[in-house]
Amino acid sequence: MKSIRTKLWAAMMGFVVVILILLWLFQVVFLETYYQAMMLGRIQNQAMLYADQLYDVDLRNALSLNEPLSDEFSKYAETKQVGVEVINSSGETVFQHAVAMEPMFRHTFRTVFASILEGETINTQVSHMRFESTYWVIGVPVVGSNQEVTGGIIITAPIESMDQTVEIIKEQLVYITLLLLVLASLMAFLLSKQFSKPILKISQATKKIAKGEYETKLNTHQSDEIGQLAKDIEEMSFELGQIDRLRKELIGNVSHELRTPLSIIRGYAETLRDVSGDHPEKRNHQLGIIISESERLSGLIEDILNMSQIESGAITMSKQPFDLMELVNDLRIKFEVMHPIDVISDQAQMVVYADRGRIEQVFYNLIGNAIAHAQTSKPIQIEIHASEQVVQIGIRNYGEVLSEEALKRIWQRFYQVQSLEQGKPKGSGLGLAIVKSILESHKVKYGAASSAETGTLFWFELNRN
Repeated sequence: MKSIRTKLWAAMMGFVVVILILLWLFQVVFLETYYQAMMLGRIQNQAMLYADQLYDVDLRNALSLNEPLSDEFSKYAETKQVGVEVINSSGETVFQHAVAMEPMFRHTFRTVFASILEGETINTQVSHMRFESTYWVIGVPVVGSNQEVTGGIIITAPIESMDQTVEIIKEQLVYITLLLLVLASLMAFLLSKQFSKPILKISQATKKIAKGEYETKLNTHQSDEIGQLAKDIEEMSFELGQIDRLRKELIGNVSHELRTPLSIIRGYAETLRDVSGDHPEKRNHQLGIIISESERLSGLIEDILNMSQIESGAITMSKQPFDLMELVNDLRIKFEVMHPIDVISDQAQMVVYADRGRIEQVFYNLIGNAIAHAQTSKPIQIEIHASEQVVQIGIRNYGEVLSEEALKRIWQRFYQVQSLEQGKPKGSGLGLAIVKSILESHKVKYGAASSAETGTLFWFELNRN
């Protein structure tokens, strides 16, 4: 398989060879033919122009031309080194400016004159065997006002040989061809190397990425499309590395979270079977722990399922207007059996535009989180403040102050802050990540703040209807 470098070099060299072939064809092979055709065309056009100038001159009775025409024809003949002869319809010469060999071609002139009288424009070549020279003889009829041929104009021009010129050009083109081939080969090699080097790097990098080496760096400094491609692959590699890291963390965290309640359930179930099955008090206590851990396990699985569905886009947000205060009051009643809750709002009714079920899930997670980390019996506060376009909701608890590091990581999946109870995390570590996903799907602002004076506040906004 040919490398891209070889293909690029071959393509560039092929292009240069085609250009050189065209150069040789037009500068050597077709040069003389092209030159003669161009010169003949110019002389014919000049003869026809002079014939038009003689339109108003009655050549049938003329013995000479007026001085302005004679001067013009003489000037042209001397400048172009050609012979010019004007003949009337009787075959008499009215004007003549001859070239050196012209008297030897009188027989040809008579033939040309006969064609002119028939109204034909004619051109022919005459060769002089002794002097090895060739001439064009171009004849154009002169037509008078009555559309009759009154005479003609004959121009005699030497056909210049291009042999010596062609030989000089050939010799010059040989050097030009060799020089161009060397320079083109070198340039093609350098350009192909420049193009292929980053492409080969990208190819090697993609192979490494396919093997799981996500820290691959291309270190390209090009600002063209290839450089942009390299940067895109580096970014893709970084994102794949992040995804792989999160995948490993997810597997590790889920395994850990599932193992703990399963171990507890199994341990107490075996204890019930082997030890405390006949002791009602111990049995009831252990059954309560089994039920609690089962609920925790069920909640974890439900959180993982919700997180997966939201991030995969399997669940779409069904936004509709609903009364936010009605939802908040219902939730306050449900949670007050666990901890006191105060609702602070300046309005009894407040309509927002959102997915009611998902916003209820946000409240469940935030209120449950606030209760789990409440330090005192001081009520949890649900603060609602409305502006013209949005409603800002805050859920505040007075527990342990969160550090700056915790506030940065609090929205990450499986990140957990230790609860005050037994100094260990409580919950699945997915509640706030689910809140984040739901709020980002609604394209609203959210955040968290914590201090000893004001407690810990989780807030978010909803658009008003």
